[in-house]
Amino acid sequence: MRRTAVPAALAVLACAALAACGADYAGNGSSKARAGVADVQERVTGVDWGECDLQAMFQGEELDAVATAWAEALECGSIRVPVDYEDPGGLQVRLAMVRHPATSADRTGSLLVNPGGPGGSGIELAQHPFLPDAVTAAFDVVGFDPRGVGQSADLACGSEDAFDAAVTDVYTADPAAITDAQTEALKTGAQDFSGECAQEEDPLFLDNIGTMNVARDLEVMRAALGDDQLTYLGYSYGTYIGQMYLYLYPHKVRAMVLDGVMRTSGSVLDVAEGQATGFQTAWRDFAAYCLTLDGCPLTSADTADTELTAILTRAQERVGGELTVADMLDMVAQSLYSEAKWPALETVLAGAASGTLEQFVQDLQDLAGGAGGAARIPPIPLPQRDSDADFYGVQCADRDNPGHFGAYRSSAEAAYGNSALFGAGISWSYLPCATWPADEPNPSKVDGRGAATTVLVGNTGDPATPYAWAQSLAEDLDDAVLVTYEGSGHTAYALGHECVDAPITAYLTGLTVPQQDLRCPQELG
Repeated sequence: MRRTAVPAALAVLACAALAACGADYAGNGSSKARAGVADVQERVTGVDWGECDLQAMFQGEELDAVATAWAEALECGSIRVPVDYEDPGGLQVRLAMVRHPATSADRTGSLLVNPGGPGGSGIELAQHPFLPDAVTAAFDVVGFDPRGVGQSADLACGSEDAFDAAVTDVYTADPAAITDAQTEALKTGAQDFSGECAQEEDPLFLDNIGTMNVARDLEVMRAALGDDQLTYLGYSYGTYIGQMYLYLYPHKVRAMVLDGVMRTSGSVLDVAEGQATGFQTAWRDFAAYCLTLDGCPLTSADTADTELTAILTRAQERVGGELTVADMLDMVAQSLYSEAKWPALETVLAGAASGTLEQFVQDLQDLAGGAGGAARIPPIPLPQRDSDADFYGVQCADRDNPGHFGAYRSSAEAAYGNSALFGAGISWSYLPCATWPADEPNPSKVDGRGAATTVLVGNTGDPATPYAWAQSLAEDLDDAVLVTYEGSGHTAYALGHECVDAPITAYLTGLTVPQQDLRCPQELG
């Protein structure tokens, strides 16, 4: 069931109740915009930290001794910022935060972290220990839910059920061959979903949920935490937040790590077509690995696509129920986010191919949801069935997107050409952006001139944020170093790859910049 949490989480405060009200401004990054942020920083001079409700936070999750000790040290807090920085005294939004204090008395400062999405909760990331001990010794690890996410006025509006069903129906079909009825279902489902969101949510909030304002929020948080400069670790979509911060506040950066780089240029359709190629690359990497194992259900790289489809089709016919082949392909795609899941994925597919289907659906669902030996990974930066509207609220607003159906059909055809398994579904899933009720496109290129060296991390086989995006940003930034993990999976830092972890940890803690063009070999098992 959908929630409409924004009205309850927003509070209107009169201008007179605040220290000052900023002047109007126009344009991203203008001097008036910066003045609006400065007005808020004068008012928000700290964070009131208190005990966390651990029972509500973990909801019965079983924690080992290390995780329990981490959880017991957590502190929860929040700040209030304006929905619209043009009007710092107007409608306010509460930004929820969690902090794990540095474990060493020789504290460096705060490390703000974001796990991606859009829609990923920084609170959920930071409430678990996932960073090297040297980092947690030096920094207060601070997670936050961006505006519109989780505890920060979670955006949830409309019903995606009809649209989800329409996308499922054409997920694996050649877009050039879909019927008029399927076309109409896609159009109607997307329009109804975006239209309901426009009706149910405060239009001012929808107009200001984009990443540029999240970057401004980040600057307010930095000052409220008492740090002279920002130290930031962003995964996946979190790298987009970092890039917008570099655009607005390059001189405020102490250290920034962007792992799994999202592109800022182009429309959502350009993103979709790149991701189609990325998932196909990751699937082929998995297939090559599978073919080295006894019992692999695939027979060759050339036949892997059709063999996977055949395995899932037979499983769906035998198992029955509401689960479709498209649903199962989604689960396979999610399993490609971590190389640590590869052995379990091979076992599940081999079992299905041999007719062992008793636990197939549950095993595949568990694997997609995080089982299979994988470490905690960032949320998937793709439209997901039953996803909250915050994904669309940000993605559709951040980019200049086509407003006509034909562009999405053409993109689906191109993505299908890149990957018949995964491509078309990705492009179709962005269709609500054609009629989304708000947009404020961000700058498509960032040079970060004046910032400290930015460290980028890219996996050559990343399914969701293709390696080419990290390479492109490394060229665009005035001062950047790219660390390359020569393997698959989505993101690489703090997943146990010593070649990646050691230099980045040294950079965060001591500002020792990794060597240029460092390449780290794949580590499986």
